[in-house]
Amino acid sequence: MNKIFGIVVAVILFLTSCGGTDAGTGDKSAIDVSVKFSGDKMIYGLACDGCNDSIIVFLPNEGGDPVIYNIVDAMKNKQVFGNPDIGDWVGLMINQDDSTVVDMVIDLDQLKGTWTYQVMPTLRENTVKSEKEIISELTDSMRAHLFIPREYGFTLKRHHRASPVGMVYRTNSLVDDGLVEYPPVPRYSEWHTWNGMLILTCDTLDKDKKPLPSSQIQRDTMSFVMMDGDTLALRMGNKVIGFHRQENAMVANKKANDVAIQKAKADTIR
Repeated sequence: MNKIFGIVVAVILFLTSCGGTDAGTGDKSAIDVSVKFSGDKMIYGLACDGCNDSIIVFLPNEGGDPVIYNIVDAMKNKQVFGNPDIGDWVGLMINQDDSTVVDMVIDLDQLKGTWTYQVMPTLRENTVKSEKEIISELTDSMRAHLFIPREYGFTLKRHHRASPVGMVYRTNSLVDDGLVEYPPVPRYSEWHTWNGMLILTCDTLDKDKKPLPSSQIQRDTMSFVMMDGDTLALRMGNKVIGFHRQENAMVANKKANDVAIQKAKADTIR
């Protein structure tokens, strides 16, 4: 019984460090020992009680007392991504000239989850007929059968793990394979934030499950444009991609999977 009581007290003391209004009574021990990417100037920790549109109360990963930062300019510049709640894991970019001011806030817990954007198939190149000729020969039912939108994107998980969204049941249908094609699905397996940007890393293993050299690993760098509730906008190069939150990867592409399975069954009957 004494052991259980001791554990309960310890938990309460930890939660109090991120749940009270006093920013000077924090837990001195480190709350996270994860290693940052080289050159990353973001600081990471937990949002504590007292956060509002003017300040963020922050408990650093390294431990110590909660720190109060000014986020007025970050709010004005639309550089607060998410709505930090008590206990949320967040990343901050500190102003270079004033260590009490934060230039950017990212709620990393709210960033986790499944995010997708819609893609449509395109006609495959045909050496015999033009695209216009092929389109003119398709009936409305054929178009509805072929041009099924899919949801592409990623699921961001704990411990910087990621998984791709967009993989759909493969069909052997000659009609499907012959007329339309979808863009390749980025096969992300890891995610990190680095200096206020999102880094998505593709598979780090080759087809034989052996580690790839760093030079052969694809990494996509995206900057944050907006994140609010179920909406996320990221800039990749000169393009802004709008994402919406999904329950999971299977739900995101349920319609496309159902159609692919129906096609496969029809081919089997033939």
